[in-house]
Amino acid sequence: MNLPGNNSRQKKQLRLGAILTMELVLVLPVFLIIICGLIEFIMISAAQSRMDQAAHAGLRMMSVSGIDKETCQQQVERLLGPRLALNYQLEMNPAEYPGEIGELALRIPMQNACPDMLWMFGFGLQGRQLHSSAAMVMERVTEHADTAQMQ
Repeated sequence: MNLPGNNSRQKKQLRLGAILTMELVLVLPVFLIIICGLIEFIMISAAQSRMDQAAHAGLRMMSVSGIDKETCQQQVERLLGPRLALNYQLEMNPAEYPGEIGELALRIPMQNACPDMLWMFGFGLQGRQLHSSAAMVMERVTEHADTAQMQ
């Protein structure tokens, strides 16, 4: 038996369900963009921190122990890890004499740091790079530079 008040109650519930579904359709993409962006930001920040530490540690090893560029490059690769060390660029400018400033610059493609989750929303990582640099007063210089100065 269908009561007159029961029919209007069903219509209100259907209308309320349609409104909630429409709200979900409108809010869900924005929510996904925010979540994916937050995940990418956290992963890129962690990679940037790791790069900064690797650049500083590599230059520190070169400054304190006087290791050569090849050994420093191997140490930086080891500190970066296998994922971040793919297609990286390393530029080293050690000082010629102790007391001068040596520099180390590091560039890594952002795709090494995290998956490209926002490409479908127009915010892709393709062609973008993370940069890190370190500068330090050199306490020692490499042996190759020392022998070149003596000659």
